[in-house]
Amino acid sequence: MKAYGISPVIDLADPEDSRVQACISLVTDIVCQALRARGDCFHYAVDWRDPGGPEWSTCTEDLAKPQVHTLSDPREIARLVRMSVDPFSGKAAIIRSIATCRAVTFGYDGQAFLCLRHEDDPPTSSDPSLVTTEDRSDLLADTDYFDGFLPAN
Repeated sequence: MKAYGISPVIDLADPEDSRVQACISLVTDIVCQALRARGDCFHYAVDWRDPGGPEWSTCTEDLAKPQVHTLSDPREIARLVRMSVDPFSGKAAIIRSIATCRAVTFGYDGQAFLCLRHEDDPPTSSDPSLVTTEDRSDLLADTDYFDGFLPAN
């Protein structure tokens, strides 16, 4: 597996700024294209949620129950990726393919971290003035980013 960072070049400070929205859209497109390459439609996300709590909310470790979301519909995966990329939503998911092990997790400022197979094409940005992509395979050895938590130090 290889990991890639997809990062905004601009400051995502104003949700009304058209460049900010274009940046969020571009990161969303890059992620969705990479996850669904070669017809992969076996993606799932787990929303750990307190009983009766809203989707993708902060949860209580001892109370939370997993809610599994099937993401076979391209619109649903795009909605969830966009929500996770958008720093103004306050919500994020970890998405994983059960067929190819492709996965994505998200940073707090519009970043996405993709885990792809060695044979997958690396993600590219159609507008490097908004979004850059870089090989971050070093993340695979040092963290558990793709499992949704960081190891205790």
